[in-house]
Amino acid sequence: MESENMSFGEKVKESIVNRAAEGLAVSVSVILIWVVSKIAPAIMPALESNLSKQLLLSLFLASLALNIVFVVLFWTTRKKAEFKLKYGIYWDANKNPHCPNCKIPIAGYAEYQTGTGYYCKPCKKIFPLQDSAGNDVPPSQAVGEL
Repeated sequence: MESENMSFGEKVKESIVNRAAEGLAVSVSVILIWVVSKIAPAIMPALESNLSKQLLLSLFLASLALNIVFVVLFWTTRKKAEFKLKYGIYWDANKNPHCPNCKIPIAGYAEYQTGTGYYCKPCKKIFPLQDSAGNDVPPSQAVGEL
């Protein structure tokens, strides 16, 4: 699904799913490391007596190299959101507004009791579109200038 064709709700849902997947991967990794640290003392004497130290070292180095390759691939393919700050609001590549405080997608430029702007629910703040002189800028002008 293309991110340009996604609604605001779908983008938020995708972001939550991505964060949950990252959290799950970290949790599983921590559990695996803990299990290995508990099992290794029992297994190592048996491995050392049946396998040569040169073979164990080769296996260790191959594992280390593969892990480094996976980490490099993960970091190079990971898509970072690049934002452009315009009129006090962060904008993504698809010209969607993001909160200047927490950088989550925001929508609903409207007039509220305390002012006109984009409302961020987590921050509970309204962020107006204003130029450097403090003059209000309509969203259509801001998007047109991106």
